[in-house]
This record gives sequence, structure tokens and C-alpha cells, in this order.
Amino acid sequence: MSVVDEHSSHEHHGHYAEGGNHHDTPQAKHRKEHMLLWMLIGGDMVFTALIIFAWFYLKALNVEGMWRGAACKPNFNAGLNQSCTDGIGNAINHIVPTAAPLHTFAIAILAIVGAGFMWFAEVQARQGASGKATTPLLGLGALAILGALVWQIYQFQVLPFTTVQGAYASSFEYIMGSNVGHLALVSIVAVGLFIRGSKGLHDNGRWYQIHLSRLFAVWVAFSVTLLAFMVTFFN
Repeated sequence: MSVVDEHSSHEHHGHYAEGGNHHDTPQAKHRKEHMLLWMLIGGDMVFTALIIFAWFYLKALNVEGMWRGAACKPNFNAGLNQSCTDGIGNAINHIVPTAAPLHTFAIAILAIVGAGFMWFAEVQARQGASGKATTPLLGLGALAILGALVWQIYQFQVLPFTTVQGAYASSFEYIMGSNVGHLALVSIVAVGLFIRGSKGLHDNGRWYQIHLSRLFAVWVAFSVTLLAFMVTFFN
């Protein structure tokens, strides 16, 4: 390649870097990813708000005692005894028990702890700490969030009701399913951060991925905790 051709090539490359924006700086790339993440969190906030609305709406509506069976009474209509029934036709003659708060809040606490470790790892990375300092924190965060996920799956096995035993039961299990999906996503991200950290990919000021992941982990921990309070104190 001649000097002229090389110079032309450099000018061509510079044109795409400046005008075509094909080579963003790490800061510019982070700003775009940051905006997209907040759009994702914003959509998830709407989803969580709809869950909360549905919970209180169904609880207040309580058609024929179908929330927990507490207000269920036989209804005589046209000479027929229409007793209150569940989703598959079984008579409801008792109050559906509530889920044990121990499991619900243990899951929320583990999610908070996991997000906290990720936040601390981000602080260390921003201060220029090496992977030897941030990677253990990311590992502990991943373990805590994985623990929350496993505990949430376990809670499915020990519930004192099934989905067909009223609106409370079905709504509670729906919320649990939502928690499983969110915690599974955060677990994948946290494990990925730990692996990258063990390879030194977060050294030298490269804390952007930790920051973005921490934001989502904090939001998930907040939403899981908010729903835990709702299902425990407003059942």
C-alpha cells in the first residue's frame, strides 16, 4: 500500500468513526445501554403495577367468596342450592390458608443481599479495585440470588393451597412465577459477571457492565420485596 493509499484509508476510517458513529467510545456506548436498561425497567414497573392492581381488585371484588372462601355462603337461586366451589367444582367450605411468610421474606432478603453485593462490587470497581477485590463480591452476589431462585422454586412445593382454590391462591402463585422469571434472569447475569470478573475483564475502570447489572438486580430485589409485603399483610 502506498503512502497516499494509507492516508486515504485513514481518512475513510475517520469518516465512519466520526460521521457514521460505528466506533462509539465506552462512555457513549454505556449511555445508550443505560437508557435501554431504564426503558426495560420502566416496562417492568408497569407490569408490577398491574400485578398490584389485580391483587387488590380481586381481593376487594371477592365474588362469592372466591378470594379465600371466607365470605362464601350457599346461594339459593330458582330453587337450586348453588354452593360456592373452586375452579374445578369442589365445594369451598373453609377459609383457604395463607402462605408462610418465612419463605416469602427469606426470598426477598436473599434478593436484597445479592443486589447489595453487586452494588458493593460496582463501588470497588469504580474506585479502581482489581478483579481480586470485585470478583469475590460478584460471586457472593450470584450465590445469594441463586439461593433466592432455589428457595422460590421450593416454596411452590410447600404451599398450603393450589391455584384452583380461589383468586388469592392463583394470584399468589402467579406472583411466585413472576419472581422465578426475574430471579432466573438476574442469576444468569450475576454468574456471567462473576465469570468475566475472574478473567479480569472488569479491571482498569471497566465497571460499566457491573453498573447496568446492578441497576436491574436492585430493581428486581425491590419489586420482590414490595410484592412480599403485599401478599403477607394484605391477604
